[in-house]
Amino acid sequence: MGKKKFHCIFPIGQNVHLVKDVGMIPYMLQKEGYYESYISFYEKPENLPYLKNEVKGLHYKPIKKVFKNEDLNIFLFLLCHFWSMNYIMMFHPSFKKILISFLFKILSFNRLKFYFKMDANDAFLNEKFYPKSINYKIRNFLYNKTGKFTVETNKVANFINEFSYINVSFLPNGFIKSSKNNTPKENRLLWVGRVSGEEKGIKYFLSALSNIDLKNWKVDIVGPYDSSFSETIDNFFLNAPGLKGKIEFTGNISSRELLDEYYAKSKIFVLTSKYESFGLVLVEALAHGNFLVSSDLLPAQEISSFGKFGELFPIGDSQKLSSILQDIIDEKMHLPSAESIMEYAEQNYDWRVLVKRLYELLESK
Repeated sequence: MGKKKFHCIFPIGQNVHLVKDVGMIPYMLQKEGYYESYISFYEKPENLPYLKNEVKGLHYKPIKKVFKNEDLNIFLFLLCHFWSMNYIMMFHPSFKKILISFLFKILSFNRLKFYFKMDANDAFLNEKFYPKSINYKIRNFLYNKTGKFTVETNKVANFINEFSYINVSFLPNGFIKSSKNNTPKENRLLWVGRVSGEEKGIKYFLSALSNIDLKNWKVDIVGPYDSSFSETIDNFFLNAPGLKGKIEFTGNISSRELLDEYYAKSKIFVLTSKYESFGLVLVEALAHGNFLVSSDLLPAQEISSFGKFGELFPIGDSQKLSSILQDIIDEKMHLPSAESIMEYAEQNYDWRVLVKRLYELLESK
């Protein structure tokens, strides 16, 4: 008898999702020898080049987009393939997904096991639940009879377990250890994200940079931006011509190896987002020994070990951000060593550690 089959179903997945939690969980579960793993998107395999290198060996089965409704397409896909599956992973457990999953548990005579990654941010902390209502009791029964659930932050996990109808476990996102960690550190600040995305808050970083003395430090801003943002860049350098040789906008970097090089040679990683469900870039930065300077978001609080490996500033406060960065550049702030940061990351966010915990959760009664 072969290994049990683990299948991640994420219809809207694109190539980039293969190197995020969507692809990393099934890939690492297979790589570590726990299951034989599969992943399914609508996308054609020829549009998923990471299948050939970043997650090589991960099996792919495309989902047919027969209906406009995603849940119906998931239902049809399961109907065609559930007999060959053992574990099914999905995201964002809506009531419809739970009903579909519960039905297939019945059809499989309870052989199928479902795992839902909730991807819940701190907005969940504002949810209201009414334990005495019929709706609550029905959901409590269906959700907890159907599968296992995880969330990415401890605070949200504790809230859900105390107040909601779902029993969840805490499981953050992780990283795969890079071969670039021996790269010598340079005086560099790194920012990674969708540059022209309003929610990523690049304007706060640019405002902070225009008000500090970089001295011998350089800045790398990595990520895609549209043509309209090029004008913003031109205006920035027009108003701060002295920064032109010190700040580089690299554009999109699709090569994981090249992106790792940017992480590896940087000392400081900056996140200016207005919100993040988790902030995977923070974990990737820690894995390369970067000290974090981040918006004061719940994931950043936990990932930085509440300030031990990072400094937080109020969301959108470019003045406070510039003050923190200037203190770092002027060596007024004592930073932990890159080695201690990497050790902390490896103990808490290495995918090898995390999928072992997930395997134990899935195999538990």
